[in-house]
Amino acid sequence: MSSYPLNQTSAMPNYTNVIPAILHHIFIGNNDLNKHPTWLAAREACLKWHPNYEYKFWNDTLAEKLIREEYPWFLKIWKNYWYPIQRADSLRYIVLYHYGGIFLDMDLHCRRSLGPLRRFEFISPAAYPVGISNGFLMASIRHPFMKVLVDQLPLFNRNFIFPYATVMFSTGCMYISAQYLLYNDQCHLKLLDYKQHRLSGQISTPLFHHYGSSSWHSNDALFIKIADNIIKKLFYHKEIILFIFFIFIIFTFYLFYRRRTIKKKQKEDILLF
Repeated sequence: MSSYPLNQTSAMPNYTNVIPAILHHIFIGNNDLNKHPTWLAAREACLKWHPNYEYKFWNDTLAEKLIREEYPWFLKIWKNYWYPIQRADSLRYIVLYHYGGIFLDMDLHCRRSLGPLRRFEFISPAAYPVGISNGFLMASIRHPFMKVLVDQLPLFNRNFIFPYATVMFSTGCMYISAQYLLYNDQCHLKLLDYKQHRLSGQISTPLFHHYGSSSWHSNDALFIKIADNIIKKLFYHKEIILFIFFIFIIFTFYLFYRRRTIKKKQKEDILLF
């Protein structure tokens, strides 16, 4: 990216624009955006660097309208999620699958245009110690990996007892990371280097300034963030984190196997009749 002008909004002239020029923000929870001046500044900066892009600001009303009209099978799950952040997480997968484009968390302040990255089919920062982040995503319209993320949401709609675990495993970073590890065509998924592009805490990267103030719009956000800090302190060593992630992957395989077994049995029952 350093070899491209800061204001280059396109992959052209050397590459094809695979990802549409659409910028998505999600603000779920019926809160007042004016109470978050840093988010407003971040949004203005991103709009400034992408002047000719279509801009979609997804609130509760527009999100429910899209899901009701285009993904009615998911509406009941979406409305009954335990935490608003689950609705925000799942919505980012849906809008990127449906429209393609760029999704940004509200606390990401753009430092340059993301246009040169539009030559790739899918973009996400790598996460530590494994997996990928979902705070910044770019995807072509109807990308098969985004379809996987949308299609698997009902399967992972489980209550994992603790709020942090429920969010992370059902729709959050653990969810998208598990789908990534199981995806057969990873060569078409571009991951940005973690050391340069990590989006955790207050930090500046070549692309963004990350304010580190989670855009989770709910009363449970404080509890979840406290749980996050406790877990990070308890599981400081990456070996333990990897072990927990490994257990989650086993659980993921179990769900896939169980669903396949049920479908096979249903087909056999139909043949019997």
